[in-house]
Amino acid sequence: MDYRTAWRRTRLFFLMLFDRDITVYASSLSFYTIFTVVPLLIISLSLIANVPVFEEQYAKIQIFIFENIMPVHTAAIAGYLESFFQNSVQLGIIGFTTMVVSSMLFFQNFENIAEKIFKAPPRRFWDALTTYWTLITLTPIVLITSMSLRSYIQTSFGGEWIATVLSVFPFLLLWGIFFIIYKIAINAEVSTKAAAFSSFVVALVWGVAKNSFVQYVFMNHTYATMYGSFSSLIFFFLWIYVSWIIVIYGMKLCYLINRAAKHRAARHP
Repeated sequence: MDYRTAWRRTRLFFLMLFDRDITVYASSLSFYTIFTVVPLLIISLSLIANVPVFEEQYAKIQIFIFENIMPVHTAAIAGYLESFFQNSVQLGIIGFTTMVVSSMLFFQNFENIAEKIFKAPPRRFWDALTTYWTLITLTPIVLITSMSLRSYIQTSFGGEWIATVLSVFPFLLLWGIFFIIYKIAINAEVSTKAAAFSSFVVALVWGVAKNSFVQYVFMNHTYATMYGSFSSLIFFFLWIYVSWIIVIYGMKLCYLINRAAKHRAARHP
């Protein structure tokens, strides 16, 4: 294959990857994330942390979550979320019902977006709800277990080489989370290779975007001047939006790789 053919194929691939609707999808998911997913995750994590065996890992998990949902002004956002958790205890029936309904709307919205990208048939509502609710419930358990394993390895073996190896642990954890999303949360047959590669790319892009976002916030004083202390929330909303753009583009990448693999398998059975 000469370089011209390679260039045409690469150009065609990126043309197929680009989708104007992804920014719209990211906007809608960002709205529901702010009002339902993040609070639900914090509540479920806090409830699990009340189990004595997980108590010492709670602070580490909090740091991991806060650093990924808001790379800058982490302390301010952590204060807002912690205040939300304290208030959530007094939600009552109406407040709890509102949160459950909002969560169901988020799951349905995400399901519709995944169906459009993968051109997959709609999944039954209760099947979709069970899948996504399980993901929300199991995520804190996976995070706490992973952090416990990391602490055990660090304590048992020690040494600089262990510290170097464990420095990539947050990346591997993100890679695993994205892999599960692309492999399980979509109502389509997704190959393991497609899910693994696309989730790896997304984890890399996420890390680069996070560092770039931190630099952008430090260099941009406009929002801090205009909004004062509320600028932390503005940047928080912006990062959630950027994060969803990355995740949805990763989903589109997974679809293209998965479709190409199916076409190759059909041509060479």
